Amino acid sequence: MKRKQLSAVALGLAWMASLGAVFILGILSAFAFHLAPGGGADSQGDLTLDQRDMVLIIERFTGEEVDVAELLSVAGDEPVPPQLEQSLRAIMRESDPDFRQMATARLLGGLPARRVMAVIRFLQEIRQSPARNQILREFLESWGNSDGRSAIAFATSLSAPRERQLATGAVLRGWSQARPSDAWNWVIEREGKTRRAERWLELILSNLGRTDRGAALALLEKSPSGDFQTQMSLVVLEQILRTESPREALRWLGELPEGSAGAAAGFLAQSWSVTEPAAAAEWLYKSFPSELEGLENVVREWTYSYPEAAADWVWDEFSGNLRRALMDVLADEWVANDGPVPLAEWLNTHGPDPALDGAIESIVLMTANLDPATALVWAQSIVDPDARSMLEIMVGRQWIRMDPDSAADSLPVLLESESARAALLEPEVSYEPAYEEVDDTRVDESAVPFEDEEGLPPLQ
Repeated sequence: MKRKQLSAVALGLAWMASLGAVFILGILSAFAFHLAPGGGADSQGDLTLDQRDMVLIIERFTGEEVDVAELLSVAGDEPVPPQLEQSLRAIMRESDPDFRQMATARLLGGLPARRVMAVIRFLQEIRQSPARNQILREFLESWGNSDGRSAIAFATSLSAPRERQLATGAVLRGWSQARPSDAWNWVIEREGKTRRAERWLELILSNLGRTDRGAALALLEKSPSGDFQTQMSLVVLEQILRTESPREALRWLGELPEGSAGAAAGFLAQSWSVTEPAAAAEWLYKSFPSELEGLENVVREWTYSYPEAAADWVWDEFSGNLRRALMDVLADEWVANDGPVPLAEWLNTHGPDPALDGAIESIVLMTANLDPATALVWAQSIVDPDARSMLEIMVGRQWIRMDPDSAADSLPVLLESESARAALLEPEVSYEPAYEEVDDTRVDESAVPFEDEEGLPPLQ
């Protein structure tokens, strides 16, 4: 190839390379300055990623190029720019709360602090609605996150009680994300140990249970021991269970205050029993045998899913008063879910035992209105004589109300207890003269006054 031809090829390649470089620089320039449709670099300036995202969401709702200079201006207490107001009103018209939350977050990410304050004032002038309140909470939470003390001072200065409560809760959520100890101490200093303080502290701990468990546990240790500390421990544990399985959450029990461990174990076991009731029941009884209320909740949940297995476990594992208490809970749940027949079939293969009296009573109460004769037979299988007599009387009275003729024929034969017979059956009546018989064979007829012609004694 000749030298002249080589020069032409080289020039062509260089020209193509220059075109490619210009194309790439153009793309990079457009990305850097976020060239919106119809917009230019002079109108967009050097925006952050959050600001570009804010511009995009405003363009979506307004359908026009955004005046970035006006939007980001922080001079004085300027009102909300028209494009921002239009976007806020459009977001409020959206029916999906998740979409409203997402769009509001994208606006918040790019607005300067002064604009956030202007939006809060603007929203306060709008009539309350679920959509308006949701957006207002998002802006107040953002303010609380960036400047908690100023935001809480504003929130507590509001005169309307509902608006003040909404604002305080939102600010505390944001403040506790950034400085949880400051938010916690503010509540303690302002509200003390009142019920309102409990509500705000619960909100802080619930928020931290999702975002910063270490901070939540540290605040738990600072809270006064007793019922309040136990209640707050359950709040934190509930948030843990939202993201971890009950088996995984077991490791957190040792991190909770010692006085709340039992209640927390019962709460965790109840959550666990939804998926693994047998494992939850065994673990709770062996690890925390004194947590009867928690064990009852686990047995109730187990009965909902596998009633026969739950009943067998209670029967085999327990005796005495504890068996009676758990069988009572189990029977109520079983009858409520499946009616009396399955429980009756199970009882027919067990007992008699005083621990089953409560379960039998559940069957009696369920069947008395439908089949009093059968209910009476079940009532008579109760071990406790006083409870047996009481149920006989109850069933007998229901039978008399439903079918007095049938009750009159059957009750004298079926009733067993003397107290029931005395209360329900008519006593045998022996007829005696209602007056004293007088012997008139010795009456002196001369002492009887004469009667006038009409048969009446004479008038005096």
